Amino acid sequence: MRAFSLIELIFVLVIMGILAFVGMQFIPNETPLSDAEILKKLILNKKTNALGYKIYGENNDTCIRLSKGDINNEEKLSRVKYKFKSSIKINGLSSDLLCFDYKGRPYDGEVDEKMKNLLRNFVTITLNYKNKEKNLTIYPMSGDIR
Repeated sequence: MRAFSLIELIFVLVIMGILAFVGMQFIPNETPLSDAEILKKLILNKKTNALGYKIYGENNDTCIRLSKGDINNEEKLSRVKYKFKSSIKINGLSSDLLCFDYKGRPYDGEVDEKMKNLLRNFVTITLNYKNKEKNLTIYPMSGDIR
């Protein structure tokens, strides 16, 4: 009978482990890109929930807090389990609350009947993880995200 000895099998496994570890060093880190896709999905989900509903004021279905902890809490409710890792910097909002009205228009904070808080400027969200950045831009009036 011809077979491999236990020492030969262990030797092969150790070599494969070393090669796998070295190979992992060359795989690019796409965390900011993944976090940007998750955040974009969550914002569009809130916008979709708001369409057609005449709800004024803060509502869990039409507003999102753009902070790392709140985004992770939102993700816990979804079927896909993902931990948001990037730090967030927001330009163009007075706070971290972004809401949508029944027409899908974005608001800086809570939705109000007189449309005082309606977004009139671009909002730039910068995600940073291990010195890699990804930007998302929310357009005023339409709430489109790019």
